[in-house]
Amino acid sequence: MALVEMVIDSVRRAMRKDEWVVLLKEGTAERYLPIYLDSPHADVLKKALSNQQCSELEIVDPSSRDISRILATAESVNLVIDRLQDGVFHARLLVTQRGELYPFDCSLGKALALGVKAGAHIFAEETVLASAGIGVQA
Repeated sequence: MALVEMVIDSVRRAMRKDEWVVLLKEGTAERYLPIYLDSPHADVLKKALSNQQCSELEIVDPSSRDISRILATAESVNLVIDRLQDGVFHARLLVTQRGELYPFDCSLGKALALGVKAGAHIFAEETVLASAGIGVQA
């Protein structure tokens, strides 16, 4: 289980669909991981990235309110993209609170939106990058 730290490189609207593409970039190399999001999650992510108030996620997914409360008091938050199954990325938010680690399984769109709001570090499993990552030569 090798984790690779990623950063959000950009959030862009797809040309032909009502989807958004989030490009995650490997911190130490030239590999990217393209993630497709629906408009509601992309809107929340864009607001979180620009430090705007974003309560829309609570409308899309009411359980996000409870998770947001937990994240607000967390000592640390990490987002791990841990697998790609049938073309769908799966993620976990790993929350440390009072010295205990609490994992939350959730959709990647939800994890990105909540994680960015909480200042999470983003990681991808090496196996996910190996199968879905895109290498770019400098």
